[in-house]
Amino acid sequence: MTDEREGVADAAEVPADATDTPAEQQDTTETVETQPAQDEFTTEQPQERQEQPSFSTGPDTPPETEQAVPTWRYVTVPDEKGGARRFAAVFAVVFGLAVVLLIGAMFLGQSGFHFVHHTETKQTVYVREYDPASGLLTPNEAADRARQYTVAVSVRTATGAGVGSGFVWSEDGYILTNHHVIENATAVQVVFASGEAVDATVVGSNADADVAVLHIDRTGLAAAPIGQSSLLLTGDDVVAVGTPASLGFAGTATFGKVSCPARIMTFTDETNVVSKKMTLIQTDTSVNPGNSGGPLVDMYGRVVGIVVMKVMNVGGTDYEGIGFAIPIDGAVTVAEAIVRDGAFTGVNPIAAPRTLLGVAGRGLTGGKWYSDPGQESITESDTETATCTYHMPTDGIYVMTVNDGGAAGKIEVGDIITRIDGLRMYTIYDVIAAVNRRQPGEVATVTLLRKSGGDYTERTVEVLLTSEQ
Repeated sequence: MTDEREGVADAAEVPADATDTPAEQQDTTETVETQPAQDEFTTEQPQERQEQPSFSTGPDTPPETEQAVPTWRYVTVPDEKGGARRFAAVFAVVFGLAVVLLIGAMFLGQSGFHFVHHTETKQTVYVREYDPASGLLTPNEAADRARQYTVAVSVRTATGAGVGSGFVWSEDGYILTNHHVIENATAVQVVFASGEAVDATVVGSNADADVAVLHIDRTGLAAAPIGQSSLLLTGDDVVAVGTPASLGFAGTATFGKVSCPARIMTFTDETNVVSKKMTLIQTDTSVNPGNSGGPLVDMYGRVVGIVVMKVMNVGGTDYEGIGFAIPIDGAVTVAEAIVRDGAFTGVNPIAAPRTLLGVAGRGLTGGKWYSDPGQESITESDTETATCTYHMPTDGIYVMTVNDGGAAGKIEVGDIITRIDGLRMYTIYDVIAAVNRRQPGEVATVTLLRKSGGDYTERTVEVLLTSEQ
């Protein structure tokens, strides 16, 4: 049992011989009263003729007769009111500084501060639904779906045989493929995935769009669902199904992505002059000879393009992963006209004539034009002499004639074209390539040098591009 006074033992529990316990071993309790917020130390000192502090070891312990020695103690007493005052002072200083800065910004905004009243952020967000109920397929499901309507196209010509690809366009026997697959064919057959071969007739074709329509005497066929190539985005997953190399590889599926949904490709004739342009879907999906005419399919199993070509070699360098397909939107427009009218006429949605700047000229290097404009050789022309006036101050294209069109009144004979849209020009083929990366009706920025008073000055003109009629 313990007394309520801390440090004082109950007398009943003290042993009888407690008085014999040496003073230095006795349990003592010293009570010290402190006065907060007065001194940092207090003293405990007995007063005269008053009872001294007792050290209780039992009820029979006589009071000590010796005078107690004052005991000095240093006591740290927290000052709660002082801490609150310090916090309030710091807060007041910080708040005051903030008010001063705000007032200064309001009156000195033009000299050192600027307020942003409105911030607008624009971001393009691409959304693709991923819901099995919507018909979205896995890549292998899309390939299996495409195999159901993809066919091989076996062709016989006067000089041999070949193979290409195609797909069922309608349930009543119309097949789509490329013009170059059936060009000059004397006999055409369509081979289904089951291995069944059926004779086909060529309904018609369009060489510029490279689209052909075949027909077989069948109904109730599994026709391909047609998608929208105009909705394709860079990075969309696609699968190509076809017959590369030979019939033994029929139904080959390759997978990839859309690299560019609308790539302008130029095609040249035997003289290396651009003959036409085509707007195609570029893909890294592996395609090979024999894939031509086969479907390029999205992840809903819909045809979005017709495989047409690949880039294999440019300037002696081999390339992989650069394949192309005809956008299905334009291909269907051409095919519908062929079925309806027997041929396509009008503005071609896939192919277009080459774009023209409206000038003719010679490429210069080292201030001298090439001897052969067809080969662009850097040797001097036979008519070039040391005193020839055609020695030019820079590389570029020396303008020899200006045709009617956008260049008339903007470019003159004798001008030297040095840049188009900022790109340096060295040969006439550089000019042809630069303008054909644009469409007719667009404006090209042409930088040129014009001789005036014996000196050449640089000028920049805007030229409206035209098309070959």
